[in-house]
Amino acid sequence: MNGLVDAIENSALSVWVRESPSMFAYTQVVAWHGIGLALIVGLNVLIALRLLGFATAIPLASLRKLAVPMYVGFWVNALSGLLLMAAALDANLHNHYLGFKLLFIALAIVNLEYTRRRVLTHPMVDRNEVPPRGRQVAWLALLLWLLAIICGRIIGYPGIVGNVFGIH
Repeated sequence: MNGLVDAIENSALSVWVRESPSMFAYTQVVAWHGIGLALIVGLNVLIALRLLGFATAIPLASLRKLAVPMYVGFWVNALSGLLLMAAALDANLHNHYLGFKLLFIALAIVNLEYTRRRVLTHPMVDRNEVPPRGRQVAWLALLLWLLAIICGRIIGYPGIVGNVFGIH
């Protein structure tokens, strides 16, 4: 396994992302990760807030159209995230915050699919009414994305967080 990790981490693409002075390397990958995050999380938060009763002028049925840009954001994040992870693969594989981040993302995507397939297709949505479980999945979406983002930020500082909270 160590040979594979070393091969990925020392591949031309990983070295380029990690070490290139070009603005198209690490900086651009991080920028794309932010754009993907804005799409998937930002639009999912919009849906969640609407289900919680905010922005009632937005028809609930119109939120169905947000699936495509959200999944574009997901794939932009997945690809940029893989590049960032590969650039420091050995450290990332030993960082339990990455595992938590991926878990929260997976749960958020399951929640998003449930929202898309069960909540936003419910007949009540066509009457601009929040269906059963609409508020629960909205709160869950907000919580899961918040936890994923926090874990994502902590990935770069595991020692500091470990020292603060006594986790080693």
